[in-house]
Amino acid sequence: MGANMLQRSLRLPSFFVAACAFASAGLMACSSDESRIYDAYKCGNVAQILGRHEQATAAVMKVKSLLDQKTGNPGQYILGLRDKLTDDMALYKLSPRGRAEKINDIYESGTCQKLYQ
Repeated sequence: MGANMLQRSLRLPSFFVAACAFASAGLMACSSDESRIYDAYKCGNVAQILGRHEQATAAVMKVKSLLDQKTGNPGQYILGLRDKLTDDMALYKLSPRGRAEKINDIYESGTCQKLYQ
């Protein structure tokens, strides 16, 4: 169920619904698992923003095994990921150029590049 949910959610423009699948990894995950899931969410999100749908899918699929092992409340987990990402990126505080630079910096980061492979 988790992988299908991930693949369907990646078709949505905001990518936030992709977190539905992450929710199954959710509330009982250890901090290391949560960090991996968040990184995949963040990298997938910026790839989606840039129209790099294959990379977005690849990032999410890297945490598929974590997702398949967990259970939780999808709605709560989505909101938590979205809020954390919004706070971390703080795109609303940046100029259009600043937003583009921040998105590209995240996309090109070593963490994301590993997830896209």
